[in-house]
Amino acid sequence: MADVTRAATPINNRNIITPSRENRNTNEIPFDFQDTSKVKQATPNSEMQSQANVLRQDGSMTGFYEVLHDQEVTSAFLTNIFLLKEIVDILPANNETQTQEMHELLSNLTLSPDEISGEMMRQEDMSTMFKGGIFDMLRNMIQKNIAESGGDTQQVRDFQATVGNLLKALNNSASKGNVFSSVMNNLSFIRKLVDASPKLSTGLDALLEKFSLFNSQTQNLQNTTGFDAQFAALKSETLDFFTQLEKSILYNDEIAKSVSMATYNLSRIALSDEGITDSFSRLLGLMDNEEEKENLTNLLLGFLEQNDHVSQSKTMNALTEILRKQSENPDLKMLGSDSMNKIIQSLLSSPCNFTPLLHYVIPVQYEDLSSSAEMWINPDGENDLPGGSGSGRKLTHMLFVFEIADIGKFETEMWVEDKNITLSILCPEQYADFYKDKIKSIREDLSFSDYKFKEIGVDKLKEPRSLIEVFKSLPERRTGINVAI
Repeated sequence: MADVTRAATPINNRNIITPSRENRNTNEIPFDFQDTSKVKQATPNSEMQSQANVLRQDGSMTGFYEVLHDQEVTSAFLTNIFLLKEIVDILPANNETQTQEMHELLSNLTLSPDEISGEMMRQEDMSTMFKGGIFDMLRNMIQKNIAESGGDTQQVRDFQATVGNLLKALNNSASKGNVFSSVMNNLSFIRKLVDASPKLSTGLDALLEKFSLFNSQTQNLQNTTGFDAQFAALKSETLDFFTQLEKSILYNDEIAKSVSMATYNLSRIALSDEGITDSFSRLLGLMDNEEEKENLTNLLLGFLEQNDHVSQSKTMNALTEILRKQSENPDLKMLGSDSMNKIIQSLLSSPCNFTPLLHYVIPVQYEDLSSSAEMWINPDGENDLPGGSGSGRKLTHMLFVFEIADIGKFETEMWVEDKNITLSILCPEQYADFYKDKIKSIREDLSFSDYKFKEIGVDKLKEPRSLIEVFKSLPERRTGINVAI
């Protein structure tokens, strides 16, 4: 007879306490939102939450935030530009045409001493289109409206919102050519990723050809009268292609991002200026002074008739062309990839919502001496002080990083309050005593101006500082609610 498995009595833990069901009233509020006694206080100067600094769902840090912490960004930009000259000199001789073009571009990149002031003005003009003419008048009107209304009232907010809508419409009209070019770049990038599919690559080639033709016909969307139907058809064809692309086996996250950006940018493009007309009409309706209405109308017409609202920077134009040539030349791409990466990283420190600083790039060639300077300026420098804007002071905070061949690297930090300047110079160790002895001469050099040096400090430059170390308010501008309950 087969053995019968004996069933043992299960072992029970007799010490288990069965929790009693809590009697809850669903009509009661579980906790009081107005009671902040249980809210943990935020740690002073705490780091920003990581989820506020990502572009991708995988949690990777954005290049923008990394730029703030990268110490080399504040010193390696122009050093790498001059290094490119040496790289170009060792390019293979079998590509003499392109090598000569690079030599010419690098020559255009550098400035002579008498070109510096004009180049700085052009680079400043590139940082924003909202300056001069109509924009000065709008600022004055806002200040006047606040004064007449007695402060922050609904009337003031309505007026400011109307002006803001007009500025958005003007910006969209002025930038639609760049947005259209961005869509073409997205399509070109997708084209490389779907090269394995003859059907998709052929369709994209045809689509890119239509975009290029439309861009040429409208002069980069500067003259769009009569092209509304053609653009609507082109936009519809592009969106249909994206729908087809999503069904492909080649469709991945990288393509999806480019498709999303292209779709968003297409939605931003408006060929007509109806948005400007509508917002401007609403603004005129809020104005009482007929003379001001006429002046504002004339300034707007003058702005719209001027197609090119931004100055052309000699340095930046040459640099843009160098980056393009570098991406097309396999030899230069291989030799100068690290230098180009540093240049691009430094360009990310230009004015944007992540690093709202004025940014200047000044490479200078004087006879046989090469020098370079890079400048960052925070017009709201009081926010970089420990007390922030609560101090009640108004300052401009500047950082100048420059390097002189055969001498070394310098960092100069400047605070300007009214007409008083506080200057800090960090220089190579071997020159520290020399510049300390020259403080009196530095003061005398400014004797012609109303500005005066309140304090001058000279010390050794031990290591480069990152932007976030100098401009301490940069992370504060991106911080959200930092509390826990």
